[in-house]
Amino acid sequence: MEVILDTNFIVACVRDRIDFIDQLKELGFKITVPREVSQELKDIRDGGRVRRDGKAVIETALEIVNSKDVKNIRIGGKSVDAGLIAKGKEGVYIGTLDKEIKRNVPNRVVVLKAKKRVSVERD
Repeated sequence: MEVILDTNFIVACVRDRIDFIDQLKELGFKITVPREVSQELKDIRDGGRVRRDGKAVIETALEIVNSKDVKNIRIGGKSVDAGLIAKGKEGVYIGTLDKEIKRNVPNRVVVLKAKKRVSVERD
């Protein structure tokens, strides 16, 4: 099974110290991140609008998405969200916190902050 991770999912997991890479691997997922998500993280880091503690989160997120455990792909589409929705409709799992994306894809990976875990949802 493949899961594609969105920027907000990665940042939330890093900020809340959730070991999402290992948890997803334990669930049998191959983890992929669109290059567009990596670029969004770089843009946030370089934009100067992030406080020092936020920069540390973004730097950690970039290290994770560039690690050997994560495959980088091109998502295509007019926007990252549109590309994620299109892939989700093809049956790929999407890791996101975005309500619009979650509403439009049948297979989702979500964050359970209280339990510091990720969880799979299917429609």
